[in-house]
Amino acid sequence: MTDKRWNDDIAYSFFTHRIFLRIYGLWPLQTQTVFTNIRWNLFLIAQFMILPFLLVDSFWSDKNAGSNIENILYFTSTVTGIIKNVCVRINKKKLATNINAAIDDWLSAKDNKETQMIMKKYALKARMLTFTLLYSAVGCFSIYVLAIVFINLQQIYFMDKNLVDANTTNWILFIPCGPLSKSINGLQFVIILVIQILQTISLCIILSIVDTFFFTMTIHLAGQLEVLRKKFTTFANESDIEANYRKKFVSLINRHSKLTEFYQNLEDTFNFLILSQLVSTTIMIALIGMRINLCINEKNHIELTKSVLVLNYLFMQSLIFTYAGDFLQTKSEDIFHALYATSWFTLPLALMKDLHFAMMRSSVLLRLTGGKFFYVNRETMMYMLKTSASYVSVLRIALRN
Repeated sequence: MTDKRWNDDIAYSFFTHRIFLRIYGLWPLQTQTVFTNIRWNLFLIAQFMILPFLLVDSFWSDKNAGSNIENILYFTSTVTGIIKNVCVRINKKKLATNINAAIDDWLSAKDNKETQMIMKKYALKARMLTFTLLYSAVGCFSIYVLAIVFINLQQIYFMDKNLVDANTTNWILFIPCGPLSKSINGLQFVIILVIQILQTISLCIILSIVDTFFFTMTIHLAGQLEVLRKKFTTFANESDIEANYRKKFVSLINRHSKLTEFYQNLEDTFNFLILSQLVSTTIMIALIGMRINLCINEKNHIELTKSVLVLNYLFMQSLIFTYAGDFLQTKSEDIFHALYATSWFTLPLALMKDLHFAMMRSSVLLRLTGGKFFYVNRETMMYMLKTSASYVSVLRIALRN
């Protein structure tokens, strides 16, 4: 991608994603070099290396139910982050096609104020959600780091000096790792803590930036469907000869076909990712709901606050996929209604028949799926919440018994 094609309008939509994904070696338009491959492999290895800490904590720890739930949340988030990393990497060519098309859309909209306004309206939604999710992730991460640091400093400076011993201090690490926290000294603790913080930063960023990248591209596609709907509505309003009518109609049909190809690229890239994300989010919401219940019973306000923040972030994360899928579905359905609402009765008879076939094709909606198993829309979100609430109820009863 040359600098001439990258302008302020395009940067308004993709600037943040371009910065972070280039660091990870995942930006679809960047040239693949040895250094980009090394960066991608290093970040992937850093995320994989979170799992050994969690396995150690799972098999050699005797913590309570709340800590075990936190361990499961870490494990699920790590696996989801790795899946996102791999999905984007494998489908870089398809994503590059969509981004290049988005750049062409912005460049072609310079002379059309109405189209530009529609595109900026959708780009603003994507930009707001991108910064909201990133700031939420940074906020949760910062609070968690401060809590870990505060607890460890409290152990060192505010306990009886006779009881403090470097070899027996139960250090609180960022990622739980069982008996390892009791067998390290102060220097080893600092080194491991710094490594874990860097690992978690890379995981938090990839979780957030891939979600918002998906939302930005999906919402841009929905914006192009909105532009196409307006053109379908008005193309037959002015009297013209049959050849010109057909030329306009064919160009609009070709545009719809192109947008369908871009939708298919998104579906192929993200369908498995959406499935894993929504399934894991459903489980995590249920577990966090259970953990909140335990924290309330134990009057553990610090863990309660952490759980509420994580729950809020999970709701936002799940809304990204369900809202984007529902929005795309609605805009593709509007194409069918636009064809019906156009002044079709003024068209030549042959073109009326073609319009009928176009309506039949547009009735097949552009719907994102979760692993080809279910459609992703608002109903999916409601079903997720109902399922999570059912799990929480069952777990509460099981714990009581």
